[in-house]
Amino acid sequence: MEILRKQNWWVWLLLMFFSQGSDTFVLGALVNCYDKEAWYAKWQNWLIGFACFFVPGVIMIGIFHIQILCQTAAKLQVKGYNFYLSPYIWLLFVIVPIIGWIVLIVMFVYLHIYIIVALHDGNGEQYIK
Repeated sequence: MEILRKQNWWVWLLLMFFSQGSDTFVLGALVNCYDKEAWYAKWQNWLIGFACFFVPGVIMIGIFHIQILCQTAAKLQVKGYNFYLSPYIWLLFVIVPIIGWIVLIVMFVYLHIYIIVALHDGNGEQYIK
């Protein structure tokens, strides 16, 4: 895809703002982050999640977004991949009140911004077909 070229980083920046971060799902597909055997690929999981009073389904969407965001950042060689790819770090952020929640938000914003920086640096060009 030509959209992954270095000079098109601003398109991803606009997509990030206008889609409120859901551009990550498209970018994850373009850099081959999805696994056919993962938990999110099974429709039964989503059905059970949304059938149980809607709240577990929303939590599943959040976890799915973080997982694809981290995998996309790792594929685009954003610094610190061994830190943010660990699920224990994210669980620690959620469990620890106030400080952990602030760091969770900072990490989420960090990954979104540095994915755009990685695209600006040309790290996405290796996935152009």
